[in-house]
This record gives sequence, C-alpha cells and structure tokens, in this order.
Amino acid sequence: MLDRLFPASQDHLPLTWWKQRPIYLAALVALAALASMILTAIVGPKVAGQMVFTYDSFFREWHLWTPFTCLWMNPPSLWTVIGCLLLWNFGEAVERHIGRRAFVRLLVLLWLAPLMVISLFGILGMPGFACAGVMAMEFAIFVAFATLYPTAKVGIIILTLDAWVLAAIFVSLNVLGSLFARDWASLVLLASTVGTAYLFIRYEKGELELPSMPKPASKPVKPSPKPSPAPQASSSVDDLLDKISREGLHSLTAEERQALEKASQKMRRRSS
Repeated sequence: MLDRLFPASQDHLPLTWWKQRPIYLAALVALAALASMILTAIVGPKVAGQMVFTYDSFFREWHLWTPFTCLWMNPPSLWTVIGCLLLWNFGEAVERHIGRRAFVRLLVLLWLAPLMVISLFGILGMPGFACAGVMAMEFAIFVAFATLYPTAKVGIIILTLDAWVLAAIFVSLNVLGSLFARDWASLVLLASTVGTAYLFIRYEKGELELPSMPKPASKPVKPSPKPSPAPQASSSVDDLLDKISREGLHSLTAEERQALEKASQKMRRRSS
C-alpha cells in the first residue's frame, strides 16, 4: 500500500507545487492540524472529550475510534499554530532528507508511541493518562530535525542558536514544567515521542541497528567416510603356482591362499 501511495521513484520529490513553491507531505499535515482547531471549536468540549484516547475509554468503554480522532482534537491556541509552523518548516527538511516513505513511518511511530505507552500504564494499573492533539508530534518533528542537522542555525527573535541547543532548551523546559506540576503523564508522553524521533533518525542515519535474533547453531556436518580402496584383483593361478615353486608355499599371503583355495575348489567341481 505504501508503494502504491508513495512510489519509491518519487520519494524525494514534492507532492505538488503551488505558485512555484514545492509542497511536501509535512505541509499538508500541518494544514490539517490547523484546520482541526476549527473542528475542535465547532464540536465543543463535550464531544471533543469523547474523541480523546485513554485506557478506560478504549478498553472499557469501547470507544474504538479514539486512536484515530485523538490527534485532531486541538483547541484553538497560539501554541498549536506555532507547532504547525514547526511541523511545516522543519518537517519538510526532514522529509526531503530521509524521503517521504521514511517520513510516513516516522509520523506513524509518533502517532502510535503515546498510545502504546498509555495502554501499557493502564495494564499496569495506572490508567490516568490521556492523549490528544498534535503538539507532541510537532515538537518531536523538531527534535528529529535537530538530530539530523544538529549544527543548523535556527533564529528566534534576536537569538540564533544551533538546532540541538534549541531542542535541548525546549525539552528541558517541558521536563521542568511537568516536574513542577507533578504532571507525570505529560513527562512520560514527552519521553516517548522525543525518544522515538531521536532513535528513528539515528537509525535512518545508519548509527543504530535493530537487534536481530541469533540464528540457531547448525549441526556440524559429519564427513562421509571415504570408501575403502577396492581390493586388488587376485593373482592368477599360474602366477601363484610360479610363486610357490620359487619361494615356497609359506610365501603366499592370506589373500593369495584364499584365491588358490577357490581355484582348486572350482577345478574339483569341474572334474566331478
């Protein structure tokens, strides 16, 4: 399916063009996230609450649509707009470098990672985690960019910092804010998305390898026994008799004695 939607031959090409500007998949995802703010405002908080993914809502109340709707519940916010701009600008750079197919895999992993963490904590008896909105995914895309281009210069108002420095500042501020509010859910979800983006880019750069299952040791192949050399043809009776006349009967080997005995038995059968 991925090959049909995103052919390998067009992996590093834009999806389309608009006023001579290339449009990549990251831009469409960012525009969809912006549009989701309008959708969230229209449906209101009561309906939006039914679209959020939690352990109880999915596994106990059977709200099976929540894994697909939770990303699009984004209340109108300036931070959501800023996050969409981050996704547009830095997501395009990541997509151009690793290719659209790898970028799709990254987006899918960033979507699944919080859901799996929430489900795991729910199974362990800590169900108070929720997942909604695209802010975590947008921030993780910037972390992916900083992992890919750590020394790229990023300007913020009057400051210009390396991408890795800016990413470290953002991560630290989020961690400190979660610690201050004792919001352990946000801290764990932040670690899951940031860690996923960082490890995925390291893997795409060839700096990490997936663990492989050890192959079972094959049984040593026993060498086939060499065929014993064929016994030499028995000497003729005349040669044996000549040898006896020259060297005596004791000079015959066991094989020669056996051959002489067989010859004498044949002669006796013929004469009888």
